[in-house]
Amino acid sequence: MIETNIDDSSPEIFPYVTERLFEAGAADVWLTPVVMKKGRLATKLSVLISAEKKDEAAAIILKETSSIGLRFSQVDKIEAERKVVKVETDFGEVEVKLAYYEGELVNIAPEYEDCAALAKKKKVPLKKVYQQAEAEGWRRKEGSRAARRRPI
Repeated sequence: MIETNIDDSSPEIFPYVTERLFEAGAADVWLTPVVMKKGRLATKLSVLISAEKKDEAAAIILKETSSIGLRFSQVDKIEAERKVVKVETDFGEVEVKLAYYEGELVNIAPEYEDCAALAKKKKVPLKKVYQQAEAEGWRRKEGSRAARRRPI
């Protein structure tokens, strides 16, 4: 993980920097509001990236932000096994991610773009499409596997 606190840049840079970091292979990028010394408001930039790609990410951060120092730490991550399936709803087909932990289906995540497109097309609330896609996903319990633990 790479982290830095940025207190002297326009927040307008963050979407661009985030996009560049994902393009460089980051597994995740997030921003956290923090308060630094003397009560200065800042943003903590956190990046999960493989050790092989950390130098590229560091270069992006140092060239594209006002940061003059980075912190590095090794982290482990547990990932639920994922399977992507298509489910049929009253509004149309939606792709959903099924997440399994120790062989048990533990989470369903409908694809936002599919749900939003159907909600607009059918002129129904987005949450109705989400709810139906999620319910259909829970009916799909096949294909479970154990979670994996691996270094980032």
